[in-house]
Amino acid sequence: SVKSDNSIIVPRGKNTSSTRVVSFKFTLAINVPLNPYCAVDRRGSFKMSGKYSALVLAICGVAVLAQDGGVKSWRKGGSSSHGHMVMNQTVVEDQPGSTIIDLHRGNDSQSALDRFMNKTKTAIPTGVCFEEIPTISLVKPNNGLIPAGNGSDPSLSRVQVCCKGFERNVHNFRKCDPICEQPCFNGLCVGPNTCSCYPDFVQNREGKCVPTCPIGCDNGVCDLDLRRCTCKEGFELDKSGLFCVPGCKGGCGVGRCVAVNTCVCDEGYTPDEDGLCVPKCEGGCGAGDCIAPGVCQCRPGYEKSDEGCEPICSNGCFNGLCTAPEVCSCKPGYAMGPSGNNKCEATCERPCLNGDCTGPNTCTCHRGYVLDETNQFKCLAHCPNGCPNGVCSGPNMCLCNAGFIKDRSLKGSQACVKRV
Repeated sequence: SVKSDNSIIVPRGKNTSSTRVVSFKFTLAINVPLNPYCAVDRRGSFKMSGKYSALVLAICGVAVLAQDGGVKSWRKGGSSSHGHMVMNQTVVEDQPGSTIIDLHRGNDSQSALDRFMNKTKTAIPTGVCFEEIPTISLVKPNNGLIPAGNGSDPSLSRVQVCCKGFERNVHNFRKCDPICEQPCFNGLCVGPNTCSCYPDFVQNREGKCVPTCPIGCDNGVCDLDLRRCTCKEGFELDKSGLFCVPGCKGGCGVGRCVAVNTCVCDEGYTPDEDGLCVPKCEGGCGAGDCIAPGVCQCRPGYEKSDEGCEPICSNGCFNGLCTAPEVCSCKPGYAMGPSGNNKCEATCERPCLNGDCTGPNTCTCHRGYVLDETNQFKCLAHCPNGCPNGVCSGPNMCLCNAGFIKDRSLKGSQACVKRV
């Protein structure tokens, strides 16, 4: 007889008081009798008759499986032509004197790897894009006529191509597979340069799939009781708590700890004396602080320049250098003048006679005077027309020798004539 749950009550031998319940659950619907001893109703349940019902039941089951094309490997996604049917042979006691045999294996009993593969593969993008090319490159002209294409222009046709980061599947030219330049060991390439790890694997900081508990622990030991990683000396748990990473005492700042106490700084940063990654400013910042790659922040009393940060001297710094805020340092040959005000004045080893010290040991003569050729610190009076019978005692002024007097016949003449 048939129960409400599609089970079949099968007599045990001659003792009809003791029965065995056998349940066949499948997704097929067969309504053609397989042999004179058994038939299948619309719901897929067996109806038994005959003396050797138990034996016939087994034969009917085999016949149904054969009718359905057999059972293929569920692990590879195989199935019959009408639906999945996978044998599990789970035995459960239903009631005293009865046994239920379940031949159906549901999704809840699939392995984590199978669920991962099924879910992940269906989520991988097709990678198929469209491109417009001249229709003439696709067809042969018929009497010089080119059929209109399906592109944005009648002369163009849309064709399928693999998107950037995808390549043609070697088995199915209509399908494009993502490209991962680095192999996805322990995972699947689900997008351009994107790996998805298998169950019990996780991506480390380098993007590689490494084992995690309970099957292993990168740079550590898996504690099976606690189902967690215990890291080796010098290593520490990642933020995810699933694998161990190198430890750097004090951290790395803006960088990565690639080995125990070894930092690799990000671009624009450099390790300081303690190994911490700090911003880098080419040429330095002088009296300032490098607060970001290539960005200096000057301290109070300083301003930015091409060389970094320079001190400010509000009144300038003549003939000197501003070496600190409002502080001048005079150049060699100069000294701070008596007036102060950050003005550096030239110095001469000796005073300039009839002139001024205008540079280090350099005299500039007053008007009407010229520098003595034999003494760089002495300026002599200059008489443009000379002083015959006398000497030039001042600018354009002659002093006559004894016995000579100035010629008064010419106004303003400095010539000396003999006294008569």
